[in-house]
Amino acid sequence: MEDLTGIKGVLGFAVYVSDSQVSGSAQGKLGDKAPEIEQFWVNAASVISNNLNLGEVKEVAVGGKDRQVLMVMSSDKIVLCELDARANWKSISAEVRRKM
Repeated sequence: MEDLTGIKGVLGFAVYVSDSQVSGSAQGKLGDKAPEIEQFWVNAASVISNNLNLGEVKEVAVGGKDRQVLMVMSSDKIVLCELDARANWKSISAEVRRKM
């Protein structure tokens, strides 16, 4: 996959397939727990989606005071992006989808 750190606001990213990170896919700055993404967060997103009748989850953005994390999901892979706290996650998600 193309290096997503070239997108303004993306500090780092990793690609996940079949419950594990694709070897060599992580670039830039990612949080310490990034390798554990498939073990919990995707299931949590599915539970939230089911409970709220949202249908298939395509993206999840979680933000705090100093950082944002974006997961963009397709049928075959998940891209996790570490974002600048002030970045527009919606426009970044659209750009990531174009590059998937």
